[in-house]
Amino acid sequence: MNYFRQLVIAVLHPGSGSGSALDRTNGIAVFLFAILPGLSPNFNGFILLGSMLSGIYLLATARFPLNFSKSDRAVAICMTIYPLVMIASIFINPPYSEVADWIFRLLPFFSIWLILPRMRQSPDGRLVPLFILGAGIGMIVTFLVSLLQIMFLMERAEAGTSNAALLGIIGLLFGGVALLNVQSPKSVEQRIAILGYAAGLGCVLLSGTRSAWLAIPVHLVILLWYFRKHSFHLSSRSLAITGSLLFAGLIALGSGQIIHRIHALQENMAALERSEGEITSLSARVALYKGALSAISKDPLTGYGPQNRMASVLAELPDSMRPYLTFSHVHNGFLTAGIDAGVVGIAALSLLLLTPLIAAWKKEPGPGRDLSMALALLLTSSYIVTGSVGIMFNQKALDPIFAYMVALICLDRGSTVFTPVV
Repeated sequence: MNYFRQLVIAVLHPGSGSGSALDRTNGIAVFLFAILPGLSPNFNGFILLGSMLSGIYLLATARFPLNFSKSDRAVAICMTIYPLVMIASIFINPPYSEVADWIFRLLPFFSIWLILPRMRQSPDGRLVPLFILGAGIGMIVTFLVSLLQIMFLMERAEAGTSNAALLGIIGLLFGGVALLNVQSPKSVEQRIAILGYAAGLGCVLLSGTRSAWLAIPVHLVILLWYFRKHSFHLSSRSLAITGSLLFAGLIALGSGQIIHRIHALQENMAALERSEGEITSLSARVALYKGALSAISKDPLTGYGPQNRMASVLAELPDSMRPYLTFSHVHNGFLTAGIDAGVVGIAALSLLLLTPLIAAWKKEPGPGRDLSMALALLLTSSYIVTGSVGIMFNQKALDPIFAYMVALICLDRGSTVFTPVV
């Protein structure tokens, strides 16, 4: 309990000085942002919007300068291209009845201009460790909620997200982020890191999100690359024993969900081979992909605008299938961008996905750069792998998470050394 008392002091009372109030609110915002995604992702949007509004006020009143480095500007410009392309596609393609709604949805991608200067009012190396620690704590609590849902006979765990697929993506990403805290010299933070990673994997398994399962080996490669470069304070034997026990426990706990989802996939594939017109999860995706590719080939330059997305896809499909395809996207982020804004939209999306890597790569060599690169690889791979067969952007939880994490990746210098929160 003494550690958690010290943690509260570290978050709420970081120090004194002219910037201490901003540093304190930065710390609280970052810590809560890392804890909440699996419990109530809407609050992540509120935190981002509040940070943007306060950033506008503080910049307008000259409380601090814009303070963008050359690499910051490059990342911010690359990130801004995507929403500008989407807004252009909205105005090129009528009707205009949903213009305000779609522009509001795209606001998170402009946020880096407002929240990064504010984050820079905190000392180097303070906010990123808070985010990593918060991710571990948040995943542990989210897993417990997910476990209760499965115990009360929910088919797939959702925690506080109201969407099993969303929980799978959040568990994958934030579980991987949590494990980075194994490098902390504090034993409590190490335990939170290991339990947070196991809890994140537990959320992925209990959610039944097969696309997130595919990304787990990718994350393992990223984490192994990072830890090979940076020593941590656990013995290899202790880590191997602990990891093996947790892995065995997760497999035992999630075996029912794993078997159920594999059987469902096998049944979907059998139904697809029968070609009897049966609509399953797999056949719906195949139909959406075919419709999207056909629509893109007819208007590859400007697309149809996000407001006409599904109407343009469904127009390419047989009348008998349309009533069963009640989706808001085509379950592939790149095809969705192509429908919205043509090949320019796909290019803008690809550039957006590269912004975390650009932000990390442009730092000077050092431990801060390596940590930023690990965060960037975890973030980008999570969105690409899961978004290639499911949700990517245009989502009220995933858009703020991506934008906020890009700002955090930009934040510290490459020479910044990792320090524990307490």
